[in-house]
Amino acid sequence: MQSSLRILRPLAVICLFSLAACTPAGGGSSSGNRIVTPAPAAKPSGARTTPTPVDTSAPAAASPASSASTSARLRGESLSSTDLYTAYRAILETYVDPVDNTQLIRAAADGLRQGLQENPTLPLLTLPLQLAGATTGDADKDWQGFGDAYDSVVTKMPDWAQQTHPDWTVLRSMADSLHDGHTSFMTPDEAKRRNETSFAGIGVLMSRPQDNQPPLIAEIFPNSPAASSGLKRGDRIIAVDGQDVSGRAVGDIATLIRGQPGTQVRVQVSRLGTPDPLEFTMKRALVQVEQVIGRQVPNAPIGYLKIRSFGDASTVDQVLGILDQGRQRGLKGWVIDLRGNPGGSLNAVIGAAGGFFDANHAVIGYQVDRQRRQTPLQTQPMNLLNGAALVVLVDRDSASGAEIFAAALQEAEIATLVGSKTAGNVGVATQITLPDDSVLQVTEQRFVSPSGAQLDGVGVTPEVQVDLTDEDLQNDRDPQLGKALEIIVQKITAPQG
Repeated sequence: MQSSLRILRPLAVICLFSLAACTPAGGGSSSGNRIVTPAPAAKPSGARTTPTPVDTSAPAAASPASSASTSARLRGESLSSTDLYTAYRAILETYVDPVDNTQLIRAAADGLRQGLQENPTLPLLTLPLQLAGATTGDADKDWQGFGDAYDSVVTKMPDWAQQTHPDWTVLRSMADSLHDGHTSFMTPDEAKRRNETSFAGIGVLMSRPQDNQPPLIAEIFPNSPAASSGLKRGDRIIAVDGQDVSGRAVGDIATLIRGQPGTQVRVQVSRLGTPDPLEFTMKRALVQVEQVIGRQVPNAPIGYLKIRSFGDASTVDQVLGILDQGRQRGLKGWVIDLRGNPGGSLNAVIGAAGGFFDANHAVIGYQVDRQRRQTPLQTQPMNLLNGAALVVLVDRDSASGAEIFAAALQEAEIATLVGSKTAGNVGVATQITLPDDSVLQVTEQRFVSPSGAQLDGVGVTPEVQVDLTDEDLQNDRDPQLGKALEIIVQKITAPQG
């Protein structure tokens, strides 16, 4: 794909596309919100892994029965305890940090109890008392106790199990117990939608919820269903097709919004200054979204580069091409906008970083595995900045590969970071596909900065912290971009020497 560096429109209009956004609910390419790399290991029967297998082999007595699981899937039945055991062992043997098996057993028990308690007509006495969390520390023995209880409940109440899927509740509860942004569970429908390379939506980006508030619409793409619906930036999504989304992850909400082109979706929002919720009905459509945007500030030797995600090799080509055009034009400063960038391909992060570094800073971080072995992330330095000043915009939705990228530039003292603290969600995940096509995603590696600083769970703190409020969004203001341009102007006009 050919890259081009275009002239920016006036600053008041620039602010329209410089937003703190993270999760697309529009159409076009789905970049994903994680870095995924292979995990060399053996594959158990009854489970598939993406991109490569994970060692989840079980003892002979608990070995997953592939044919039985497949039959259950075809009948629409719940996963068996043997299937759930596969996921349990995958977490114990693959997760990047040591996991206490009793933590998972208790989470699984909590998940099953939750499913039962949601229907008060069900006899809670069907759940054996030992399910309350009695464990021995023996991973297989503890699971056997839970598995027997689970199978008892599912066998006695098959209709309830088929309708409510306690298996999914158990899996989600185990994944959530690790409190790790890269470890999660997806139902078959969620996994299918999340892994689609193209999808239809309404053309918005949502920012992660904070302070127990619903997620806000941080950007609305031109020529999209949302753009003509009356939705506004700063609106907070509270329901989709009548389904309350309180407490749901942004990715889950985006999945609810997406669907087949031409189908209708109802989105209910709360709006600042409007007492009652507003509802908008739209037809889903494929919306083309530029993942890399290059501009030049009018009448100034300053470039603006927005990287929405580190999708693939084409992202690298576009970033390097735009930087090279800026070098040829003699630009003296750059604003790199990583706000809302959820990460993506590790290779794309490394490849794009090469345009910003010289041979003295070829290592942009380290990959750390379960055994605490460190593998350097090595770029091919090209130094296309050619001495240009650099400011990088980040926010709480800058995650994963975007955090690796920003931390490396900050520690090399190549860039000044502006905005708000990043997500602190940096890891490599592998996916285990279960017999019903649900997916368990497990973090198997983490990253540290070039200096060895922990990024996961910590994030990257910008030197200049500037908040972007709901009022700013609704009024098309962008104080973060304004501060970045102010700093760049100061840098390129400061006396040299």
